[in-house]
Amino acid sequence: MRAAFSYFTILPAGTTAAPDADALAWLPLVGAVVGALAGGAAYAVALIAPHGLAVATAFGLTIILTGAIHLDGFLDCCDALFASAPPARRLEILKDPHHGTFALAGFAVAGVAWLAALGVLAPASYPLALAVSGAAARWSSVIHARWSPYARADAPPALAQRPPMRVLAPSGGILLSLAAALGAPKHAAGLAAALAALVAAAAALAFARARLGGGLVGDAYGFAIVVAEVAALIVLAIFP
Repeated sequence: MRAAFSYFTILPAGTTAAPDADALAWLPLVGAVVGALAGGAAYAVALIAPHGLAVATAFGLTIILTGAIHLDGFLDCCDALFASAPPARRLEILKDPHHGTFALAGFAVAGVAWLAALGVLAPASYPLALAVSGAAARWSSVIHARWSPYARADAPPALAQRPPMRVLAPSGGILLSLAAALGAPKHAAGLAAALAALVAAAAALAFARARLGGGLVGDAYGFAIVVAEVAALIVLAIFP
């Protein structure tokens, strides 16, 4: 768990160990904590400042607290997956630290949808709403690592083995508990947001597998997490 927080956030976790499959399985909890912290800070800002600044705080801290690791994967995948190139070339593009036109276009589309959803949500709902969307996006993405092969021969420890269900199952329970904590009738919105994240992550990773020749890489999971988190927030914003 500490390795998961150390690698996937900027929060002090007391370790510098590289994440393994167990650490990957703790990502939903990481998402819940990051969402709660970002949402709590944004709600505090909303109490003393205009709503727009609260939206900016929620959006910015969600990215900052993760060290932009998932957003970086999303941007890399936009450049690689949408390129007119064979799978081998797309894998090379993923290693390029520079971002191109597809990355900028992808961030523009995702960012607008992300900010719009936050703008509709009431600031008082931010802590739980962002915790639900953060946990749902990561659980929906990480579960695919149980059966998806790695696209390269040099799989990192986190993706060399399957994340264990003994960790993923409790993480799913945390997600359902957060959705229920939204309270009636919002708990239905929480469950719908979790379902939207599941569908969005499945679609994003299926697209990535097809474009990368049948396997996945770490950046693809970051791509799916961003897509799923935005999808979950949109659903939460649509429900009354």
